[in-house]
Amino acid sequence: MKRILTTISIYFCALTICCANNQGLFRTSKCYDLLSSIQNFDSLKEFPQFSSLAADTSFVKALAAINDNTRASKLCNAYSLYGYDKNNIEDCIKFLTDMPGIIPVEEHNSSWINSILGIRPQLLYVVNSLVTAGYSDYWDTCVFPRLNDKINSYYADLPKHTVDNINSEISAFAAPEILTETNTNIYILDIQNAFNLLDETFCCTPLLLDSELEKTYHLDFLKVYIHENLHRLNVSNALMERLSDLAADDFYKEHEETAMSHNEGGNEAFVVAAEVFLSHKLGRRSDKDVINEFKEYVDGSLVLAPIIYVHLEERLPTETYNEFLLRLFDNGTSGFLNSLTLAQFSELFCWAYISSRTGSVVPLLVK
Repeated sequence: MKRILTTISIYFCALTICCANNQGLFRTSKCYDLLSSIQNFDSLKEFPQFSSLAADTSFVKALAAINDNTRASKLCNAYSLYGYDKNNIEDCIKFLTDMPGIIPVEEHNSSWINSILGIRPQLLYVVNSLVTAGYSDYWDTCVFPRLNDKINSYYADLPKHTVDNINSEISAFAAPEILTETNTNIYILDIQNAFNLLDETFCCTPLLLDSELEKTYHLDFLKVYIHENLHRLNVSNALMERLSDLAADDFYKEHEETAMSHNEGGNEAFVVAAEVFLSHKLGRRSDKDVINEFKEYVDGSLVLAPIIYVHLEERLPTETYNEFLLRLFDNGTSGFLNSLTLAQFSELFCWAYISSRTGSVVPLLVK
């Protein structure tokens, strides 16, 4: 996803809206937008009511301290887990005030929570300054109207039962693992990226809802929806241990470092492989798009994703996705994940294998 966000820079806003078809697919949160505006203040300061804050040295210093220690996604995650009403700004301020007491003590030592608690005075100062400058009215009168047209256009083009069909496929893919009810509460925020929330929702840029940009930049909001919901699949400690063992291999390590530079890596390859598989099955990815996704997503650094993808048809009906991946690591049909001494061969094999199945011509990549 990051590859599209570094290419395009557009101001967007957010709203809450429902529709008879796929009702409740999109939601918004004034509080999430307020917390996200700290990271995105460069966009906000262009509006007259906030321009004076950009010249306030105390505000700028507090803003820098926050952005040096945390990100919008972490602030929104904290609010999603421990906050109050997501559309009441007073509740957002109350949350920042009460944070040390409402976040369980055992969580205080987790690095991301600790980082937020360490800058709580600056958070309160910046948020109060934004609210005093008129953020609530700005959100009501400017943010909502601009996004409303985009939401309505998206709904108009969305075939009936599209989301229901996707939810069914996600549940079928997860089986025999039983997921909680597929979450269709997607927050469209005044941001230029997307991030997953720990309460199984995700926050998304309205960029993905623009049909013209979708054509130009090959975006697809529903593929992102599939991707984020697949993060709900269980990933066991045993599987993550197998994954960490690969760090000793130079081939994997080199590509993983590239992925990490995009804030990806880790189990992301598992999710990408599953999303591409499901999206292709649902007709949302062409054969060519399957190949391009593996070659282009985070600079083609998720080298396990295409390897997993080409073996997904070997998954047993009785296996969860986690069990299937463990089998590939431990004693799969070719045992290719046991040693990334074979990873280079496996990657080349994958391109050739995908090419032979799709009829596309793909030049083999020699490392």
